[in-house]
Amino acid sequence: MHRHTRFVGAVGAATVLAALLVGCAGGSGPRHTDSIRIILGHGAAPGNPRSDAALKFEELVEDKSGHSIDIQILGQETVGSDTEMMVSVAAGTLDMTVNSQGPFATYVPEAALIGLPFLFENSAHAHEVVDDPEVSGFLAQQAERKGFHVLGFWDNGMRDLTNSKREINTPEDVAGLKIRTPDDTMTISIFNQLKANPTPMAFGELYLALKTGAVDGQENPVTNIKSSKLDEVQPNLAVTGHKYESNPFVMSTSRWERLSPEQQRIIQEAANEARDFQRSLMADRSTQIYEEFEGKLTVTHPDKDAFREATAPVYEEWKAKYPEFFELIKADADESRAAHAEGNQ
Repeated sequence: MHRHTRFVGAVGAATVLAALLVGCAGGSGPRHTDSIRIILGHGAAPGNPRSDAALKFEELVEDKSGHSIDIQILGQETVGSDTEMMVSVAAGTLDMTVNSQGPFATYVPEAALIGLPFLFENSAHAHEVVDDPEVSGFLAQQAERKGFHVLGFWDNGMRDLTNSKREINTPEDVAGLKIRTPDDTMTISIFNQLKANPTPMAFGELYLALKTGAVDGQENPVTNIKSSKLDEVQPNLAVTGHKYESNPFVMSTSRWERLSPEQQRIIQEAANEARDFQRSLMADRSTQIYEEFEGKLTVTHPDKDAFREATAPVYEEWKAKYPEFFELIKADADESRAAHAEGNQ
């Protein structure tokens, strides 16, 4: 069997969580008798920057708390897909998750606009905008109303396109391809506009779907492609950088409110440090992986202006849906881009 964890349904996820909670009640493991356990779920594979940064977060929290807070990490969709983990956090049956932008946008629809096509030049540009107090504060306020306390936005990178059918050089080359997308309305809008056949699917199901030809291709940052070995079944990589995505790090509001102010300070401080660690890993590993893929896959570098023009109608679609946040994030992105351009003159 391939090493990827298979998709775990809601019943299976609930069983795993129930077993863990029973273990917590019984005080199993080398823990202080007055310590608390917090369960963190994510969907990334080992070696992915999200997985490594989750381990860093665990280490930071336990060190800062003198091991009075015990972080239990359940990765690789052990407790369900990203969508299911968001449901569990909202219900308070899972404490926290470093999740994906699409499932988060199910609860905070405006968050999808972080993924407007070609809104950002690169990840560093996106970080400036996403970390802006107006942007992050707006999203955090909306999330709090839905039962999520936002601890920050990790980096899910600039996304590129792979497929098993042909090289991608123009928008027309994408037409007709069956492309797996995450459960993300913005990504679906983009690939509908490119006349592809977007097919939402849990990430844990993707490798097999690509291997069997159930879908022709997919889009992800190269770190995800590499850590989940999608390059084994996808010979063509188009470096499109068509959108940026964050990894929202959220905690159940009810669980957050049961923490003491000091515990909250420790959790937030560790989340900030782990976010910076994860972003640095993403940058370093992306550079390394692009170099590796150049010698392994058929890599193309399509004209981004052509793709930008082809996906321009997506802006009008989303501006009509969420005009207030659209103007905020678009203006912030434009201002940041202009500032950097002026500084480079």
